[in-house]
Amino acid sequence: MEIDPVVLLAEELRATESALQSAVQRYEVDHLRENGEKVSELLKSIKALYRDLAETEPTSAMGAGEMVRLAAQHLPFALARYADQFDEVAARLSAGRREHADLIWLRAMVMTLKGSGEQGKKAIPLLKRAIAGAARPVIIFRGLALPESSMMTH
Repeated sequence: MEIDPVVLLAEELRATESALQSAVQRYEVDHLRENGEKVSELLKSIKALYRDLAETEPTSAMGAGEMVRLAAQHLPFALARYADQFDEVAARLSAGRREHADLIWLRAMVMTLKGSGEQGKKAIPLLKRAIAGAARPVIIFRGLALPESSMMTH
């Protein structure tokens, strides 16, 4: 089974953000041009990763959890009281638990965000992709194992 592309992008984003933090600290100390260029390069990478994440649909509950976390970062101040609920839903999805109540709540939040201004509208496509990823059916294939004695007679 392939890894969810959203999970891979989220991991790459975290690693790049960590590298950016280190690069900024180095630049603040020595102000070398090379370090400033590295900061600029990492910022461009982060921007591209966010764009890729926003355009990628998760293929698993784990990927949907990452998408919910990303959407929560775009909550307007007026809806900040929902941040903990977003984190709880994201944690359950990241653990592979898809609960019907969470999907209903996420759909309700999409409707709430529609009336929350420009900042909230940035989260809507992310939540819609998260819902689509979390709602995907899980297919489990179980092969029929024949006893060894029956395999010898064939």
